[in-house]
Amino acid sequence: MRTLFLIAICIMVMQACSTAPEPGLVDETIYVRHQGADMPAYVHGNLESNVFLITLHGAGSFGLSFRSDQFQEVLERNQVVVYFDQRGEGMAQGHYGKPDDLIDLMASDVEALISVLKHKYGEDITLFMMGHSWGGLLSGTTLLRPGVQAQISGWINVSGLLDLLDVNRNRVELMQEIASVQVNKGKQVEAWESVYDRLEVLDFSTDQGNNELLGIVAEANVLIAEDEEIFTGVGRENLRQTIIKNNPITWQFSHLFHQPVQYARENDYSITNQLDQISIPTLFIYGLYDFSAPLNMGLDAYDNIDSRNKEFKVYNSSMHHPFDSEREVFTIDIQQFINRFK
Repeated sequence: MRTLFLIAICIMVMQACSTAPEPGLVDETIYVRHQGADMPAYVHGNLESNVFLITLHGAGSFGLSFRSDQFQEVLERNQVVVYFDQRGEGMAQGHYGKPDDLIDLMASDVEALISVLKHKYGEDITLFMMGHSWGGLLSGTTLLRPGVQAQISGWINVSGLLDLLDVNRNRVELMQEIASVQVNKGKQVEAWESVYDRLEVLDFSTDQGNNELLGIVAEANVLIAEDEEIFTGVGRENLRQTIIKNNPITWQFSHLFHQPVQYARENDYSITNQLDQISIPTLFIYGLYDFSAPLNMGLDAYDNIDSRNKEFKVYNSSMHHPFDSEREVFTIDIQQFINRFK
């Protein structure tokens, strides 16, 4: 039955490493062919652990964007990490039009990836799933598909954009709250007061208002960085993955024609009220200054999860990418979660 399923979804597995890895380690690229798309998954780490962490990147990004020095030194040393380029993102290829339900199709891509990993590395492997931003929404949607939770030992949601219906209200409330705090600290008072006042009268329910809000989000990101409330550095390894391992021109060109967040917004997509169907262990991580995916939205979703083993962590020096801004703490938290439930 498994073989028939693999044939039905047209899975193609190809090894693409030029040098043999050290004994017990895996260092290769496999491709998942599903519904007109060829999607690379970069597989790195400790194969002897029999534990795999699937990572799902945010919109307009790519799988290897996660692969910092910390990921390699901590996470890949203890298990295998799978960096997946989603349909229409990263280095994924294919000829496909616009489906009736883009999010459902992309969730089925992830389910196909799970099948590939089990087929190639063994039915008994232990799987965890981690999604960032849009990837948080995609990973949650995948877990809501029949039978998927039974195959996953834990879900890690990092700055997940889980509710496109209510996200703008949460963005406005958080920025106004932070603006008031920064004014009271005496930091860039005029600029933060301007942010607060413009948000007070903004109608974010229209397309124009939404675009204006996104502009204010970008402005607030710059202000909070200038106030030195966050760490904004990007590691050398991150730059290498972006420029050398991933073609930035291909990845950005593809994203021009494939915008899943826009699709989700147009359809007021939200999984918050469905999360009572998720019962596996969960770890939620959000940045205190994340104006893109505000932590209150994450807290609402977290409250709905029907799991006895769930945890919510706030990173006090982060915006939308805590795995960049607080790398060491992040990898320790991920590793401890996996160790508890593997």
